[in-house]
Amino acid sequence: MDRYEIRVAGHLSERRAHALGCDELRLLPDGDSLLVFSAVDQAALYGLLIRVRDAGLRLIAVERTPMSKEDSDAAD
Repeated sequence: MDRYEIRVAGHLSERRAHALGCDELRLLPDGDSLLVFSAVDQAALYGLLIRVRDAGLRLIAVERTPMSKEDSDAAD
């Protein structure tokens, strides 16, 4: 399972992030939001990106990040 950080313009509410299937939400000081997702494969990643697009959010960046030790243990 891969972990992705998706940066979007504007601060999102916890409720909206949860509706997108976000694992974690970080509100950044510059006014953007960082959504953290886990995706099992590329198809799941594209599904996440489609939900972000359909929500009308302005995509700034997508970055694959290493999973933490706790996340990899939970996935097993």
